[in-house]
Amino acid sequence: MWPGAISVALGLILWQVVSIPFLPVFFPGPVALARCVIAIYSDPASYVVLAQTLVEIFEGFVLSMLAGSAIGLLMGLSRTIEVFFDSWIMVLLTIPAVCWAFLSVLWFGLSGAAPVLTIVLIVIPFVALNIWEGTKAVEKNLLEMGSVYRAGRSLMLRKVLIPQLMPYIFSSLRIALSLSWKIALVAEAFGATSGVGQKLIYWFQDTRVDMMLAWGLSFMIVMALIDLLVFRLWARRSFAWRPQFAT
Repeated sequence: MWPGAISVALGLILWQVVSIPFLPVFFPGPVALARCVIAIYSDPASYVVLAQTLVEIFEGFVLSMLAGSAIGLLMGLSRTIEVFFDSWIMVLLTIPAVCWAFLSVLWFGLSGAAPVLTIVLIVIPFVALNIWEGTKAVEKNLLEMGSVYRAGRSLMLRKVLIPQLMPYIFSSLRIALSLSWKIALVAEAFGATSGVGQKLIYWFQDTRVDMMLAWGLSFMIVMALIDLLVFRLWARRSFAWRPQFAT
């Protein structure tokens, strides 16, 4: 813990020293940036902006996890489905996020649906690929044993497949969250009338680096807290049976 705290402290000191020759609006130090963050969240309207973006992220994240997990699971269990979706997954992985953002705006206009659709189209292939690899790594002996004992599909899914896929599921959750919030900000910058992404583009047009960093940093902290307080605690509880090799 101490080495980490010392590293953070040294980083903040170095940041403050480097920022001295620059105007705060162009390259703010940590103190100036903290003042900007306080100013942002002293306005109650900022919480409405933050809530709107979080709702869009949550909707896109949930849809991506459900669809991506289903596709990845089916690909891992069926050779026919694997061949059918394999090329499509690779095609979706290569299409730039900005391209999907523009298409979503053309299809849905300046609305909350555009960021959600952009998240879904970009995140699904990442989740599907991860779950697909996890399904292929499942112990075949357990599947064969379930078949011998005539276990139903529902029982095999709940007691054999999902427990073995949990590491891949948690990995997919964290990947999907990290991608979703970044994509949401890009999509909002092009295809929404409000939201954190719109705030970033507004301050960019006003050449206010300090306010851009304040909005970006504060939102990044929110996402990090969700990962720390939800996903990591959930993973720690789910894998409490595993031996801990690092302290």
